[in-house]
Amino acid sequence: MSAAVQDNRSDRIDALRKTGGGNWFLRISSLLVFSGIAWAWLGSGPLMGRLSAERRWTNFQNFLGELVPSPVRKSGNWSDAFPWAWELIVDEGFVALMTTFGIATAAIILSAVLVTPLLPLASRQLSRLHPFEVWSGKESKAMRMLYRALGPVVRFGFVIARSIPEYLIAFLLLSLLGLQVWPLVLALAIHNLGILGRLWGEVVENAEPDAPQQAIGSGQGRLGAFAGTLFPMSFNRFLIYFFYRWETCVKDATVLGMLGLLTLGKLIALAKGFFWDQMLFYILLGASVILVGDLFSTFLRRKLR
Repeated sequence: MSAAVQDNRSDRIDALRKTGGGNWFLRISSLLVFSGIAWAWLGSGPLMGRLSAERRWTNFQNFLGELVPSPVRKSGNWSDAFPWAWELIVDEGFVALMTTFGIATAAIILSAVLVTPLLPLASRQLSRLHPFEVWSGKESKAMRMLYRALGPVVRFGFVIARSIPEYLIAFLLLSLLGLQVWPLVLALAIHNLGILGRLWGEVVENAEPDAPQQAIGSGQGRLGAFAGTLFPMSFNRFLIYFFYRWETCVKDATVLGMLGLLTLGKLIALAKGFFWDQMLFYILLGASVILVGDLFSTFLRRKLR
């Protein structure tokens, strides 16, 4: 690049900086953020606690040592870890893993089944007076008003469902239904109903309008346009969000197991503080389920594509 071109570019950048103006909101918010960080660092108590650096390092080394399986710590032979891991799986690990997998899978499937028929109402493109800017002469005035009235209600319901923590919903349902699997399934399903509704709704909102416009213009109506064009067009992206939320459900089901049900979360809570090696094993066991699910999701979407 020649020197003249570089000088010309520098002049244009300087001119933009002079004429562009500043965003006072960003400047003030940045100043407030940095001021808050400085106040938290200087005005509060010690952030690292009262332990010395040497003590923290010793604790960290002890923690890393406890993560090694106990038979390996005694013998120094890593082959002894396989019988130890198999015993943990046979004892309670496999049952807890299957319970965690079942809760997560049932919850996300229930959420998807409930969200799908609500999407035509939640979509601003379909629930407006003229869907996708196409006049549908076959619809009655009452039907058009019904769509316009129910659309905000459904979207508001999605907001409420995803704003309530699933842990709180599960705690309330366990108090009502007792210690069983269904309170955890329903808690995760309710929470993910709102999240999938938002994610899938965005996919429908940003879909290419040509096909649904032609469907509505030919007299298929809102539901026909959704079922015949929008849903098939968006199905692959629906699957991406479906498996993404399923992975989150696996992690949430693990945490919800700490309420008392036999999932990986309960085993992790029992092992924490006493058997760090077992805790790490159960964490990796849950991670393996997510890894398998991610590989299956990739394989399925490639086939469908």
